[in-house]
Amino acid sequence: MNLFHSYTFTWWQVGLLKLTVLCIGLAAGAYWSAFFLPLTPYLLILAIILGLYLAFVSFR
Repeated sequence: MNLFHSYTFTWWQVGLLKLTVLCIGLAAGAYWSAFFLPLTPYLLILAIILGLYLAFVSFR
């Protein structure tokens, strides 16, 4: 059994994956808001850096 083989997703499967990750993030943020509140600036900086990296790779 090979667990690490390459996959090809359709556009709607990627959309479902993104929706799933969004829902998990919203649930975690609502449930553990007091824990994540002090980390907000660091998470925003990380999100901006990763977003810029993905934009650079996408538009290269």
